Amino acid sequence: MAIADQKHRGSDQNIKDVYPLVLDSLIKAKGYTQQTFELLPEQEQGKIKHLSLKLLSHHIKPKMAGNKSLAKKQEKIDAANTEELIKIVKENGWVTRRSLGCDLKFRTAIIFRHAPKKYWKQVRELIEKEKKAKRISEYEYYVIDNHLKGRPPLTKKRSDFPNSNWYINDYK
Repeated sequence: MAIADQKHRGSDQNIKDVYPLVLDSLIKAKGYTQQTFELLPEQEQGKIKHLSLKLLSHHIKPKMAGNKSLAKKQEKIDAANTEELIKIVKENGWVTRRSLGCDLKFRTAIIFRHAPKKYWKQVRELIEKEKKAKRISEYEYYVIDNHLKGRPPLTKKRSDFPNSNWYINDYK
């Protein structure tokens, strides 16, 4: 399920190839040469490098961008994954890699963050129930809740949460 969730997401471009191009472009746009950039204080270089990472997302094209066929396939996968996970969580409670008894990463929140709109009411009911039972981390709740609200800009980072793990039950 987790593997299928990412099947048509991502990019064929390698971040390691694109990042230097974005950074070089930003350095030039700020009026620096590579040599003058390297002479800047580390903190100033860090700010520019951080901005280039943010800009990187504008330069890397997702596999599904402009490919309706891949997008349709991924939508079907998302619907099937969401349906299956709703059943599992209803029967067994919040799913973690520990509860599954496996070493592979399994992020229930990611599957539900890709849930098609027609499942939002069911997902909402589940996350409210799991939050009340304290089986879902605050961060997982936050990112799923954000999706169910139409994905307005996230105002918090994972590190803003007391238990910022994806897997609340995996570290007890």
